[in-house]
Amino acid sequence: MQIKIEHGIEGAKLAVLRKDSIIIVDAIRASTTYVNAFASGAVRIVPCSSREHLDKNMENYPGALKSGERLCRKIEGYDLGSSPEEMSNADLTGKTILSSTTNGSKMVVASSSSPLVVMGSFCNSNAVVKFMKERTTNVSIICSGRLGEEVIEDNLCAEYLKHNLNSTSKHFRLTPSEISEECRKSPSYGMLVSAGLENDFNFCMKIDSHSIVPILDNDGFILL
Repeated sequence: MQIKIEHGIEGAKLAVLRKDSIIIVDAIRASTTYVNAFASGAVRIVPCSSREHLDKNMENYPGALKSGERLCRKIEGYDLGSSPEEMSNADLTGKTILSSTTNGSKMVVASSSSPLVVMGSFCNSNAVVKFMKERTTNVSIICSGRLGEEVIEDNLCAEYLKHNLNSTSKHFRLTPSEISEECRKSPSYGMLVSAGLENDFNFCMKIDSHSIVPILDNDGFILL
């Protein structure tokens, strides 16, 4: 198994060309939000590249919930934002969710031609690593970044996943508390604070709080 870390849309395109299995990382917050939505009973999450793409997908999924954010704030008129805390407090039993986020959902759409796409973050890292180790394909970890720029939390999460995929040692170079402190330096954290969503950060930093692996099935994530 070869493991590469790529960044943004261009990195996703390279991974697709190589036919790698892909782990999408948007640690703050889409990856964590999707995991928490599944934990609250959602059965399908369809990432959309834009609000227009989401509206078009409503034709295929009548009755689906609309979830999305821009600059951390819920899109006006949508049912849900993109908050892991909000998802964890909602009853989403049997629900399909259409998702449009600033970064993560776009990365999924760009990666959708890959033979295998999963959503990974700190919150489900061990489950994702175990899932990928059971396969023999090469893996690309795609860091979603923020508005086209790399961010600390995605880079660190990708490094953490790669370490655990490669190594038999569980001792990463940073402790969980040190990872959290490093991620507080990210502009993503500042955006959460300014939006009054600082508690979402705590959800995003809870390493292995879930054993859920969202797997892309055609246009949407499901759980096997």
